[in-house]
Amino acid sequence: MTALVWLRSDLRTVWHSPLTYATENHEHVSAVYFVTPGQWQHYGLAPIKLDLLMRRLLALREELAERGLSLNLIEVEDFNAIPGALKQLCSQHSITHLYFNAEYELDERKRDHEVKELLGAQNVKVGFFHDTCMVRPDRLFNKQGAPYKVFTPYFHQWLDQLKASLPIPKAWHAPADSLCLTNSLDKDHETLRRWLDKSSGGWPCREQDIVSQIQSFLSQHVDQYAELRDFPAQQGTSGVSPYLSIGAVSPAQLTYQMLVQHGPELLEGQGGAFVWLRELAWRDFYRYVMFHFPHVCRYRCFNQKYDHFHWHNDKQLFDAWCNGQTGYPIVDAAMRCLNATGWMHNRLRMIVASFLCKHLLLPWRWGEDYFMQKLIDGDFASNNGGWQWSASVGTDAAPYFRIFNPAAQGQRYDPEGEFLLQWVPELKAVPRKYLHEPQKWPGARALDYPLPVVEHKQAVAATKERFSQFLESQSMAE
Repeated sequence: MTALVWLRSDLRTVWHSPLTYATENHEHVSAVYFVTPGQWQHYGLAPIKLDLLMRRLLALREELAERGLSLNLIEVEDFNAIPGALKQLCSQHSITHLYFNAEYELDERKRDHEVKELLGAQNVKVGFFHDTCMVRPDRLFNKQGAPYKVFTPYFHQWLDQLKASLPIPKAWHAPADSLCLTNSLDKDHETLRRWLDKSSGGWPCREQDIVSQIQSFLSQHVDQYAELRDFPAQQGTSGVSPYLSIGAVSPAQLTYQMLVQHGPELLEGQGGAFVWLRELAWRDFYRYVMFHFPHVCRYRCFNQKYDHFHWHNDKQLFDAWCNGQTGYPIVDAAMRCLNATGWMHNRLRMIVASFLCKHLLLPWRWGEDYFMQKLIDGDFASNNGGWQWSASVGTDAAPYFRIFNPAAQGQRYDPEGEFLLQWVPELKAVPRKYLHEPQKWPGARALDYPLPVVEHKQAVAATKERFSQFLESQSMAE
């Protein structure tokens, strides 16, 4: 019997259930990854993410070859072409079993269902595993048997599930024979080269280097994570999200490493490691939401009444936000950093998202799309969930009038302006007292820096009024 392992967002050699199962149960095993330029364009993926993805694929192909397994890179246009391509591969090479890790986005689930139906018709057995999340999304429900809509009660049960089934590492052995299914895309092939622009060169792509970076964070920094994670000028975060987004590491792998270091007390709510573990739970939760409420995959608000909310349509304000020219220094620094590096600190993501939705009253979907077009760690579930949270239209019990004051946020999390001045050097002459509100400085007119595009108090009042009127109209319509 010959098995094919279909790689998707799980580009690693370890903590990989399909690889482990296939090599344990089949003598002949190969792996395949489909390059889908049309799909990437449709999703608006950032060039820097595609560069990291391609670099990781090339590294993974070498890593698998060292263990006796071939990785075949095959180009098709988009997801619609994959079922037919798999059917042809299985027929040509007498493949009897196909294995892969589940993905929970709506398009991906439809694709996988079609694959299962199509291959089942020609007697190819299809098996899928659940390495994408720590806890499978079909395992957690409230006391009424319904899916959770709020994170905190979900997290409590998530922890219980984790305690009942702790992650255990499993090794896999090279198969007796590894098939070359087709002419793999050579690393110098034009089809592959066009996605490589070296923009992600600052991020390691080999598994050993990625794991080393993670272990360094867990051994040296995770204990201070709770205290430092909100300060963009500090080395307080792990930088692991780009690797989670392409599956170069798995959440189980990360949790296991923390358990080795901290022991079972990790799960009892103590210290920075537990706070970091909670972030992994948030990642699971947003996939859980997509699985149970698939309308969020179709540009819809989780709280569907907000689909009828009227946002502003001011492209000039949006351009100012995109280009870091809003007159709010912490917002502008964050956006300029994103544009230049493909990365933004998580606290800054919340600040700029709140500003777009709650100060400018611009559609959260504009911001969601822009982030995906720029971020090296662009992840649909987390990005969608974060933007809906910021716009108060998602899975959140907090009311619409939670609005971040960007000046206060900057003063609190970048008090000396270390991060700010790196990206907004026009403000170097401004005294620290005025750094986060330079328009209040007597010398502000001499600066080569824009005045605020909106006034904070007026914008907040207008937003609260807009939301209040909308909710009142909704109540009258019911």
